[in-house]
Amino acid sequence: MTQELNEQEKKVIEQYSGFPEGQRLSYTKANETEFIITMHYLHKFLKPGAKIADVGAGGGTYTKALADEGYQVDAVELTPEYVTQMKADFAENDHIRVFEGNAKDLHFLKDNEYDLVLAMGPIYSMKDFDDRKAACKEALRIAKPGAPVFIAFCLQDAPLIHEIFMSENPAKEITYIGYDPEHALVTDNTGSSRLLDTISDVDELIEAVCEENDAKKVCRFAQDGISQIIRSYVNSMSEESYAEWIQYLIATAERPDLMGFSDHIVQVIKK
Repeated sequence: MTQELNEQEKKVIEQYSGFPEGQRLSYTKANETEFIITMHYLHKFLKPGAKIADVGAGGGTYTKALADEGYQVDAVELTPEYVTQMKADFAENDHIRVFEGNAKDLHFLKDNEYDLVLAMGPIYSMKDFDDRKAACKEALRIAKPGAPVFIAFCLQDAPLIHEIFMSENPAKEITYIGYDPEHALVTDNTGSSRLLDTISDVDELIEAVCEENDAKKVCRFAQDGISQIIRSYVNSMSEESYAEWIQYLIATAERPDLMGFSDHIVQVIKK
């Protein structure tokens, strides 16, 4: 990758280098909900023989899962450590190609090439509105007409509740982030490269992306619901109870009244 990195991109690489992102979605039952619900939605759109772009592939969790199902997957990742890791892990896998690249500029991928595009990490790792729009535009460019583009966001309230207010000393913990108590808004996720959005922030970006790229919204779903807020309960569930919990998350994934309390949500759009 020859592009010069901006300060935010350098921060992303610094944060994720050495972090086992490839294992994040399988640490615990609560973490695994994000993967299970997302795969449920992917299977709503995927057809045999589909070609997929996984932009911001991280450790390759979705890349591997989809390749194991027989799909062709092109994985793109900004963090060099993850690129090296995926190239080694998938060296013998004919269904996977791995690229080091920036979601804002996917010039090495063709127009209208993919039956489904994942942008599961890049957007919440960008804090500049124009950069976010550029990455969404690139995801749409490489997607075939009518192909779904999955764009993930990290929301504010669930992390604020389970990382701050459920800690031993919330008043102390909250001083480590930028926070407007009058409006209960995280203004700066200090120490992290992640931008924590509100639903209105997501709406603002998606409306702009759709208007500027002649795209339309398909659906929006919560990836983990309130799983992280009640993670101690979720992690202690029996397999039978966990299966019921997953069914609850699937049934409520698109409910607007619950959307804001998920750690992660996905907006699906298409051109």
